[in-house]
Amino acid sequence: MAELLTLADIVGVYGIKGWVKVRVYLESPQTLASFEDVKLVPGPKLRAGKAKSVVVDAVRAQGKGTIAHIKGVDSRTEAEALVGFVLQVASDQLPMPEAGEYYWRDLVGLKVFCREGERVAFIGTVDHLLDTGANDVVVVRPCEGSIDDAERLIPWLPEGNVELVDLAAGELRFDWFIEE
Repeated sequence: MAELLTLADIVGVYGIKGWVKVRVYLESPQTLASFEDVKLVPGPKLRAGKAKSVVVDAVRAQGKGTIAHIKGVDSRTEAEALVGFVLQVASDQLPMPEAGEYYWRDLVGLKVFCREGERVAFIGTVDHLLDTGANDVVVVRPCEGSIDDAERLIPWLPEGNVELVDLAAGELRFDWFIEE
């Protein structure tokens, strides 16, 4: 059974024809309309509601946000009932990343090593990643065996400081200064 991944949160409604405001967790919000089997699932703040399969038939930018239309939801009242739900897909629906590209979820939990000159140190594991606009940032939390108890933020620069990503070995190596 493939893991369900959240693609978007439904955060409001737009207009009177069933459009919903969504916070999308994809590089391109338009991708939301390309999945064949999207699950509409009650979000973490909802106490009730049933999951069901839906089709996102349109997505577009609206102001600084994104709106989407779900097939069969054609009134504001129907759209209001969806606020708080999330849109999810099975992980096996995602395309395989190209060489040198990774899904953030695949990096979480990797052991992180930094090299400064000839010195290499284990600094912790990937806790999560942040999108800062300029570049992504890897948040590394200390763990057993790491050189100290410091949390570190390391920019993700594939053409710069990223030396090795080995998903099979569970390792990520950076050319990055080691501070103790």
